[in-house]
Parts: sequence; structure tokens; C-alpha cells
Amino acid sequence: MSVKTIFEAMALLVRQHKELNVISAEKTELIKANDTKKLAILLKKESKHIRTIEKTEKDRQDAVHQYLSSKGETKAEGTVSVLLKHLPESNHEPLIKLQESLLQEMGSLRKKEALNRTLVEDSLHFVQMTMDMIQPDPEAVHYTHPDNAENDQQQRYSIFDSKA
Repeated sequence: MSVKTIFEAMALLVRQHKELNVISAEKTELIKANDTKKLAILLKKESKHIRTIEKTEKDRQDAVHQYLSSKGETKAEGTVSVLLKHLPESNHEPLIKLQESLLQEMGSLRKKEALNRTLVEDSLHFVQMTMDMIQPDPEAVHYTHPDNAENDQQQRYSIFDSKA
């Protein structure tokens, strides 16, 4: 495998993560708008996109592993730092820029997804609170007339018949 294949895979990963960031921003807006139908469609699209990213990442790892194998490095992980040891100096700066771009996109994606998670959790809390208000605890709602409270207390203890 050539260095070009590795660079192409890294560039493709950056583009795919940018697209995933756009999807995540759309998801935020759909959550805010409470549009569950469009959100379901977008989640399917996001799932497909994630599978594509996983495939691209596997291809990148394979390309790095083959390149490192050709350089006699068989046990090392395919990280950028290991790769830099075996690449010519002229390729160091472009690879580091690609890595920084990818890390920036991934960081941005983490922030957007944390916001989405918080929005969904808040929505669930609101729904649960609303359900609690609509369907109160049946044991908590016992109204007895103050005059009947004493009679009710006496009836509870009359279950046991002491004359028997």
C-alpha cells in the first residue's frame, strides 16, 4: 500500500465526519421542533453514515497495517505517531494536518451529540413529569371527610373480633 492510499482514507474520514456533523446539527433542530417522524428518518440516515465511516476507518487501518508491514513493523498499532516514524519528512506535515482536522471534527461531533443527549433526556423528564401529573399515585389521593376519619380508624381495627 502506498502513502497516497492512507492520505486519501484520512481525507475521506474528515469529509465523512463533517457530513456527520451536519446530520447531528439537523438532529438537534428536529429534537427542538419535536418532529419525531423526520427524526426517525434522519436517525436511519445517520446509522448508514456511521457504518460507512466504520468501513472507511477499517480500510485506513488496513492500509496503515500493510504500509507498516512493508517497512518491517509488524506488531505496532496503526496510529499516526507510529506512522510518522516510517514516513518521509515531506509527508509529516500533511498527515498531522489531516489528523488535526479529524480530531477537530470528532470533538465538534461529541459536543453536538452531548447537546442532543441532554435535549432528549430533558424531554423525557418533561414527559415523565407530565405523566405523573395526569396519573397521580392512587395511594396519595385518599379524601375522607373529617367526620368520617374517626369512624374509618375504628373500622380498620374491627377486623379482629375479640369476643370470638
